Amino acid sequence: MGSNLRSLSKVSKPRQLVHFSTQSLFIYDSLFQNGLQQRNIRDILPHNSKTDITLFLDCEEFWINELSCSAEDIVSLCLITRLLKPKQIFEIGTLHGYTALHFAANAPEATVYTLDLPPSGHGVLRTTIVDDKLVDDQNADFFSGRPEARRIVRLFGDSATFDYGPFRQKIDFFFIDGAHSSEYVRNDTLKALECCHAGSVIAWHDYGRSGVNGVSSWLHQFSKSHFPVYRVPSGSLAFGVVPG
Repeated sequence: MGSNLRSLSKVSKPRQLVHFSTQSLFIYDSLFQNGLQQRNIRDILPHNSKTDITLFLDCEEFWINELSCSAEDIVSLCLITRLLKPKQIFEIGTLHGYTALHFAANAPEATVYTLDLPPSGHGVLRTTIVDDKLVDDQNADFFSGRPEARRIVRLFGDSATFDYGPFRQKIDFFFIDGAHSSEYVRNDTLKALECCHAGSVIAWHDYGRSGVNGVSSWLHQFSKSHFPVYRVPSGSLAFGVVPG
């Protein structure tokens, strides 16, 4: 009730009101564990008593910010990478290269393949308004000039029509953070299954976020028909282990 009353002060500022409302819904679902079961990375992946992760502090797109879920997401992605020790990583959705850089740093023996639309490119499936805005904001300069860049391979194409043949059953960690419509999340998930093998981890970004509901709606279906998918506590990252 207190939160709702405070929101009245933003009636004259529609953008702030929408932002507040979507974040409140996100926190509500996370707090009361609506949707996917919440599990920590350490509960699912084998580990020792401790591990180190690498976080880059000199990137403009620093995910440890005013939204606590962003910090949970990047720490969880780094933990997956450390504990899984993948040799081949595939990412859909490069944007600025922030996650690709962290994958390469936390998996020092891995090759990271990151796929995104070419500049001014458009997908063949339905997209969201958020996706359309991000297409024009691609600039993968976060890893350029860094030692990790030698192990990051940029790929360009539409994830719905891209040829995944060379990667079939070779990917240890597959991260899906491309277009957020249910059509694209479904397509990217099924393509990830073709590329992964038993024991691989598939992770999806922006689960539980209002405005990009395609991620949540598809994962709710997928987790019932394929294998368990979990949400990290307080975060928007969902993940699952491909069964044998």
